[in-house]
Amino acid sequence: MDDYQLHRQRVFLPYVGVHARGIEVGPGYRPTFAKAAGYAVTVVDHCGTAELIAKYTADTNVPRELVAQIEEVDVVWTEGSYKDLPGLGGAVDYIVASHVIEHTTDVCGFLMDCSSLLSDRGVLLLAIPDRSCVLDFYRPASTLGDVLLAHVDPQAYDVKSRMDEVWYGALLDGGGAWSLEHLTLATREGRVPLPQHGANVGGHVWMQSLAQAKARQDSASRAYRDAHRWALDPHSFAEIVGFLEVFAALGLHMEALPGGFGCEFYAVLRKQRTVVGVNSTELESVRSRAMQARRQRVVPPA
Repeated sequence: MDDYQLHRQRVFLPYVGVHARGIEVGPGYRPTFAKAAGYAVTVVDHCGTAELIAKYTADTNVPRELVAQIEEVDVVWTEGSYKDLPGLGGAVDYIVASHVIEHTTDVCGFLMDCSSLLSDRGVLLLAIPDRSCVLDFYRPASTLGDVLLAHVDPQAYDVKSRMDEVWYGALLDGGGAWSLEHLTLATREGRVPLPQHGANVGGHVWMQSLAQAKARQDSASRAYRDAHRWALDPHSFAEIVGFLEVFAALGLHMEALPGGFGCEFYAVLRKQRTVVGVNSTELESVRSRAMQARRQRVVPPA
């Protein structure tokens, strides 16, 4: 196991009972609660085991010892709702997903799927890249409006997310992910994240989007595109979850934001036995904290 796995397991383990039954979505070569270690977990990934091994064996950035950790994939997801996948019947005690939610086409739909798969008081355990520590550094945080737009019209939001990815994407010292410590040191030494793509790439994406819309290429629009559709940080994500809990009957409550490690932060969402009616008091507090965090980001303290 590498440091990312060790930190995730240390933070998430208190939420996973000895006999808990779980699902891990998209573990790739970094399973958090591995079947090989005795956990009763169903592995869901975007392709089968052999294809995963081939993919990461060919990737020179992935150490061989991590490739060796790839587990047997039980359920392959290609598109559509997770809750409709064969092999995921019956409520589970936990779902863990690391660096998955930012790739989903529909955050609201993903969270609702997870809620429907969890037992009463089950937990959703998320490791999410912090936009300050990845190639989304210059990208505005995904808003509540973005999340709701993608839920009702995913094709329209996909145009926005594609443009944001190519226009704001940045690399620091040639890498697309870093720790806050690395960012601080680099800034002190005069190194800053640099654009990942030239302006012409943005123009190409825009012209391509216009052509697809004019030709009504629905099949091309529906094809899954693996990318960072969402740029998240702890405060913005808590705000989104809080709104969906109150106004969209999500059935999940943000129980904890227990820190993070490297380029990621953690979130623990708890399934509620009953859907709570509209009570926006706590949501207003979450919203206020998010607004304060935004002020601090754009207006340095005096």
